[in-house]
Amino acid sequence: MCQFLASIDWLEVVQTLAALLAIYVAFAALSTWKHQSKAQKQSDYLDKLTDTVHEYIQALAAPIEVLKIIRIGIESHKGIPFSADYGPNTHVIAYIESRGSEYSKKLWEYLSKSDSLVAQINSLVARGQVYDLKNFVDCINSVKMLLWQNQRLQVVASIIGSTNLYWKNPEVMKAIENMLTVDPVDVEVHLQKHNVEYINFVNENYRKIYSGT
Repeated sequence: MCQFLASIDWLEVVQTLAALLAIYVAFAALSTWKHQSKAQKQSDYLDKLTDTVHEYIQALAAPIEVLKIIRIGIESHKGIPFSADYGPNTHVIAYIESRGSEYSKKLWEYLSKSDSLVAQINSLVARGQVYDLKNFVDCINSVKMLLWQNQRLQVVASIIGSTNLYWKNPEVMKAIENMLTVDPVDVEVHLQKHNVEYINFVNENYRKIYSGT
């Protein structure tokens, strides 16, 4: 046994072990760097998307206020004599012909900021597929519903600005009825609900990133 131990080139063994240890340390450092780099990219992405989503929600505050004024204006035209009878939506048509163009322009003006943010958000969500985020489908769905509120407001702006439509056309009446479903309170409820869902998605991923799991 002593002869066997004496025959071993311990210097070579030590050098081999040192080389193996260096390889292990380098591999561990590389793995740590890759994890940290991935975590940083995920965090930066979530920061950018969240800032843009919240800027978009804030940008809708003014259009929603305009919508409230529009709805009050529509209600105020009930009972006012009009040139023709279009059934239960006569007061809506009366409002469109008297104030529609004015408030359509105001609504489009306020929507211009949120419109530009919609494009940015869609681009960010499309890029998000590559970041390996947990439950990213939840993000897609919540953002989709948030952006839908902008589309609903655009419908209102479009319909009330169309003052020369043939009001007896069934499709036109259907469009008016669809516009009337865009209630400011309902828009606000949707924004709040789906913003909470989005924040839950973000918080879940931040916990995953910073816990290192």
